[in-house]
Amino acid sequence: MRRAEREIVERMEMEAILSRADVLSLALCDEPAPYVIPVSFGYEEGTLYVHSAPRGLKLDLIARDPHVGFSAHADYALVRGDAACDFAVRASSVVGTGIARVVTDEREKLRGLNAIMRHYGESRPVYRQETLARTCLVAIAVQSMRAKRFG
Repeated sequence: MRRAEREIVERMEMEAILSRADVLSLALCDEPAPYVIPVSFGYEEGTLYVHSAPRGLKLDLIARDPHVGFSAHADYALVRGDAACDFAVRASSVVGTGIARVVTDEREKLRGLNAIMRHYGESRPVYRQETLARTCLVAIAVQSMRAKRFG
């Protein structure tokens, strides 16, 4: 990292940034360029969870190549300046890589969906069976994370 004083090295701090982030940008391998999509997510014990429809481009790309990248930011604030190049941003961000897989175990699926719901403030989610039946869950085993604070 070019500006070492901005780097966050503690895993707990990185996880705290993830806990405050509203959206995760998920980068999937596609040709001729990466496919990046904003997703709702949950994080628990080194695993990111993302829900999905049972079919679609996201799942097709994961099936072709499970390597993913991700980015999330929290505490974002725009600092206006007098001139265009005087503007700045204050925030904390996490970027990383991982290996994605579709969850097939029903207990793990429920655990992952609960992690997503907890992330958005729902500690006791109630699921309709028909919704669970048509919801796919992707688990991303985090391989690496880097974080920084800027502004």
